[in-house]
Amino acid sequence: MARDKSAPKGEGKKRGIRTAVFRRIMKVAFFRHFYVRRLLRFMEKSRTKGRALPPELQRLEQMLKRLPPPKRAEALESALMASPEEPVSREMRRAAERQERMRSDGRGYRTVTSRERPKKRS
Repeated sequence: MARDKSAPKGEGKKRGIRTAVFRRIMKVAFFRHFYVRRLLRFMEKSRTKGRALPPELQRLEQMLKRLPPPKRAEALESALMASPEEPVSREMRRAAERQERMRSDGRGYRTVTSRERPKKRS
């Protein structure tokens, strides 16, 4: 007999409650600093032991690796405090576009393929 692996009916409601509680806790500076230090320590230990991070933390680690170690906690803390509902600024959108164009080996921008390049009008 196959098990039903679909999410329970109240799962969306639980996630909303968890998110609300997490946001309230992150407003307290002590808990926020504790959580940031713990998360950074977890990512560091995972890297040294050769363990793969969960997919949602892999992108975060990529971004934090680009910063000097003293600034990582500060950047992560400011990201936690940012409200996801507020619109992204023009500067942040442009930085994200530049990052998408960067080569994976870090040697500048990647070349645009013919599929990505818009067609010229004559």
